[in-house]
Amino acid sequence: MSQSIRMSNLAVAVSLGISTTALYAQEDAEPQARSALMQEVVVTARKRAAGEAVQDTPIAMTAFGEEQFKAVFADDLQDLGRLAPNVELKSSSQVGVQNFHIRGMGVTGTTPSDQPAVGVFQNGVFWGMNYGSLLDQFDVQSVEILRGPQGTLFGRNVTGGAVLVQTKRPEVGEGFGFAAEGIYGSYGRRDISVAVEGDIIEDTLAGRLVVLDRNLDGYYDNLVTGKDFGESNTSLVRGTLVWQPVDDVQATLIVDTYEDDGDSTAAIAIERPGNLPDQLGFDQSEDWWDIQLNDPGESDVEVDTATLEVTWDVGQGVVTSISGYRETDIFNWTDFDGTPIVGFNQSISYEQDQFSQELRYASNLADWGQFTVGAYYFEQEQKYREGRELALGALVFATASKLEQESTAVFGEIDFNFADNWTFTLGGRYTQETIDAQTRGFVCPLDNSIADATVRIRTFLPCDLGPTADDDWNDFSPKLALTWEPDENQLVYGSATRGFRSGGFSMRGNELLPPFDSEQVTAFEVGYKGDMLDNRLRLNLAIYHNEFDDLQRTILVPSVTAGVVQSTGNAAQATIQGLEADIVLQATDDLTFTFAYGYTDASYDKFEGLDVDGDGASDPDLAADLDFPRVPDETYSATANYLVPLGDAGDLAFRASWSRVGAQYHDDLNNIREPAYELWDASVTYTDPSAQWTVAVFGKNLGNEEYSIWGATLGALGENRFVGAPRTAGIRVSYEY
Repeated sequence: MSQSIRMSNLAVAVSLGISTTALYAQEDAEPQARSALMQEVVVTARKRAAGEAVQDTPIAMTAFGEEQFKAVFADDLQDLGRLAPNVELKSSSQVGVQNFHIRGMGVTGTTPSDQPAVGVFQNGVFWGMNYGSLLDQFDVQSVEILRGPQGTLFGRNVTGGAVLVQTKRPEVGEGFGFAAEGIYGSYGRRDISVAVEGDIIEDTLAGRLVVLDRNLDGYYDNLVTGKDFGESNTSLVRGTLVWQPVDDVQATLIVDTYEDDGDSTAAIAIERPGNLPDQLGFDQSEDWWDIQLNDPGESDVEVDTATLEVTWDVGQGVVTSISGYRETDIFNWTDFDGTPIVGFNQSISYEQDQFSQELRYASNLADWGQFTVGAYYFEQEQKYREGRELALGALVFATASKLEQESTAVFGEIDFNFADNWTFTLGGRYTQETIDAQTRGFVCPLDNSIADATVRIRTFLPCDLGPTADDDWNDFSPKLALTWEPDENQLVYGSATRGFRSGGFSMRGNELLPPFDSEQVTAFEVGYKGDMLDNRLRLNLAIYHNEFDDLQRTILVPSVTAGVVQSTGNAAQATIQGLEADIVLQATDDLTFTFAYGYTDASYDKFEGLDVDGDGASDPDLAADLDFPRVPDETYSATANYLVPLGDAGDLAFRASWSRVGAQYHDDLNNIREPAYELWDASVTYTDPSAQWTVAVFGKNLGNEEYSIWGATLGALGENRFVGAPRTAGIRVSYEY
């Protein structure tokens, strides 16, 4: 189907949606039983004085409340990403490192100096790096996925979109609460979680404490060692205090610690190169979850966070202060080539700490409008070490880098209700960034004196990082938007905005190079949100067109000492456009369907610096014809949800879901093609009459689909893949008081 036809179809759908609403919407009509999937989720995407319903927010977004993502058995953000159009919230080749993409924009790989194009915000705090950002969905109140650049209110480094996560909080004066949950599943999965909350000082101070312990034996059989592979042991402890000394002031302190240790990500070699020694007898099994790794690999991820939020209701508005601290410590050792030989082993040590402070005032001026203004400060420091063992263990190299970053910003957004049902929005953000960088190529020493293969490339010795370079960038990101609400069930909006991703230094195996510039995007969007058919049908549609300048790309460059290095620069200009549809239909009081569709047309207008034909020279004409990596043309998802009331015996809920991700490439040169794949999930949940006990049986990837989340070319070693989970099943028992 051509691009023009797709755009025309969406335009027709928008007009049909508006006209259908006019015919069928009835102000006082409501279904007798409101499905959880039709219930409004209160969101904070526009940082207003009070939360807003999704349907009242003129932003393309998908939001999940607690009941919704519990119903889909979401363990982390990857599970939720499959349910939103044009959203790919996937991991990378390293445990604890995200490669999130929204509307064609994101980061591919694990280069630490790559700034995230999709921002993750937990309890209002921006997570400054892609490391440690996959985020377990335990004890989460809501998740908002904002599609497209959010240059005004969230600003820095959000050229693709934003993921906003709010954890659960106790309410002062609500009394004692307790919840517990256990999951037992295939591949040795064992989860136990407990939450307790209540007043510590009556009507003044409330607390909540949650603990999670999750264990998995691993999805893979290592044919070399004869043991399971992919072990993961996750723990999370979070404490929350809410202090309300007077009615107008509330302070919330959230402190948590997250740990995930076990095996590394499993790599498989897709094809056996002809130059691998025949005596190894290496032949990849037909079963993708049979692997042949010579070295065991391991991972250790630790993330500690602390957030203090203070709100003060001053009558005509609310003053909000959010202070956030985050510390990340990650070690990964991966048998990257996925073969029984020591072809490419990789060890990574990463440390990061950050602090941020946001202060804002949001006012509701009643009849004529409302506004939000604020100031923001962010600083972080990261230290990175990487070791590589190549060529049957004959070559051992290491690299190191250090980065210090500081960002300040002021921002504001104001709504003018200039006529009945019409609102004009004007916003802007000015940001200034500074980065100090030190980096060495693969010339740093490793302690290679220990013969034990399990530790020989993980001991990093001190490395002279050489001179320090620094640079700064500034940007102004304006926004204009127009919203029309013909009635309380419909909203039509259009917006033009800019976003940017700060410049930086290429810091992955390179000696210190000149900095690259910031990436800028000019984005246009038209959307429609409507409830119709007596509020049984919800239809949300969006068309977007984004133009990128100085697009940042990290490409592979051959290296004599390290095989390849990752070099980041301003490689391209690009245009990304597409359409999205989110539909929920409550067919009967007990039967609900959902459907989401996303189409992305991503193309380079110019792509400099990429050697396509392998002659050592840049090929801008050839590169401009390449497809974006990690960007499928189309994404689909659909669910059917059926509730069977059992009267005094409780309720029984059936759910089936399907998702399809279109074909895509894992690499810039389009050498590694990932075919389209489909995933089927299903569950049956029983809830007792008191609504305190639930028992659920669930299955994921019921078709046992073979698919990969990432892959790489390895020169003489061929190609590898990092594969998704096979068919899994389990039982979940929950109690809530």
